[in-house]
Amino acid sequence: MPHDVECTHCRVLMTTWSAAGSPVRYWQCPFCNRTHSSLYSEVFRAGAGARRVEAAPPSGAAGPPQASADEIAWARLKARAARWFARLEQEQLPAAVRPPSAAAPAPRLATAAARRVR
Repeated sequence: MPHDVECTHCRVLMTTWSAAGSPVRYWQCPFCNRTHSSLYSEVFRAGAGARRVEAAPPSGAAGPPQASADEIAWARLKARAARWFARLEQEQLPAAVRPPSAAAPAPRLATAAARRVR
């Protein structure tokens, strides 16, 4: 395909590559990491996730915004942190499942405190 491909979710141009000697071409969004293949051209025709855009002329005309290397690194870091926080939330025990020794003082201490009050 001689066209550039734009992610319909993030509105940025997708990076492209292909394996040596392979007729299949791949595109990936630098922000959301969605990947599309030239084997599924109906995706591009329907505009479902990716759409073809005319190649930008080399005359310096303004085109769709491009992601900088810092923005790509930041998006990956945020995604990794979100996965880590989700895993932490799954590993935490609910308060009702905690052992009773952590919830209430030992009975011996409770009776000693009651004797001092009298």
